[in-house]
Amino acid sequence: MGEQASSRVAACPVCGSADAEALDAAAGLVRCPQCGLGWLDPQPSDAALATIYTDDYFTKPIDPGGPSYLENRAGLERFFDGRLRLIERLIRPGRVLDVGAGLGYFLHAAARRGWRGVGLETSAFAADHARREFGLDVRRQTLDEAALEEGAFDLVVMRDVLEHTRDPRATLCHAHRLLRPGGLLALSMPNFASLNARLGGACWRHLRLPQHLFHFTPEALGQLTRQCGFVIAECTSRHDSSATREVYAALADPAARRHLAVHAALRGDIVFLPLGSALRRGLRAIALVCSCIAHPFRDRLKGDILEVLALKPEASR
Repeated sequence: MGEQASSRVAACPVCGSADAEALDAAAGLVRCPQCGLGWLDPQPSDAALATIYTDDYFTKPIDPGGPSYLENRAGLERFFDGRLRLIERLIRPGRVLDVGAGLGYFLHAAARRGWRGVGLETSAFAADHARREFGLDVRRQTLDEAALEEGAFDLVVMRDVLEHTRDPRATLCHAHRLLRPGGLLALSMPNFASLNARLGGACWRHLRLPQHLFHFTPEALGQLTRQCGFVIAECTSRHDSSATREVYAALADPAARRHLAVHAALRGDIVFLPLGSALRRGLRAIALVCSCIAHPFRDRLKGDILEVLALKPEASR
C-alpha cells in the first residue's frame, strides 16, 4: 500500500452530512452537526504520523507523572481481565483477534482465561515485546495486510484503534467479515460527547491531535457499527478521573494558555476562546467544584471512554 498524503474529508464518513462545523480552525478539527462525529480536515500524511508512533509511544509516561504502557503491565492486565469477564457473559472463550495489540497485555490476559489469540501491531518494538515476553502470535501487519480467514474468529478487539484509522467504516466492515456468525466485536475509544471533552476542549487529554483522526460520539459510533452489519449488545461509558485532573493542570500550563475550551450552555458546543490568567484560574475553580458535585452521579453522565460490544448476527455471512 502506498504512502497516504495529506487529504481532505468532504463529508461526514458516518451520516454523509456536508455541513461540518469548525471547532478549531488552526488544528483542522471539525464536527458533524448531525451525528456529532469529529475529525481532522485535512487528514495528516503518513509521514507526519510516522513521527508520532515511535518507541516513545510505549516507553514514555502515558500521562504526566504516570507510568508508561511498558511500566503499567499489572494495572492494564487487571483492567483487561475485568473486560474479558464482561465479554464472556456473551460468548465463550475461543479465537480472538486483537487489532492494535500493542505490547501484548490484552492477549496475555486473554490467554490465561482460555482464549487463543492472534494480534496485529504495526510497531516493531511492541510486536517484538509481545512475542518475546509472552510467546504470543503478534504479527507486524495492519488489518488490510494480514491474510486472515473470514469467519475464523469468535472475538475481534479494537481498543484505542478506530480513532487512528483513515477509514473507520472499512475497518469495521473488515472486522465483520472476520467474525463467525454470532461473534463479538469489542470496541473502546475516547468519547467526544463526554463531560470532560466539552469542559476541556483543547485541553482534553483524549483529543490527542493529530494522531486521533476521528472523534466518536455514542450516536456516531452506534450508526457506524449498525451500518457495517452489527447489532449493539452493550454501549457504556466509563469515567477517566485522570482526564479531569489534566484539565486542571492544563489550565495552569503556559503551553495551553493560547486556548481554553468552555462549555457553551445554550448550544452544548465546544468553544475555543483566548482567556486571561485570572479568568483561567476562576474557571479552574468552577470546574473543580462541578466535578466534586458530579462525582456521585458520574455513571449517569457521559464518561471519557466509550466501551461497545457488538454482535455479528447468527444469520450473517
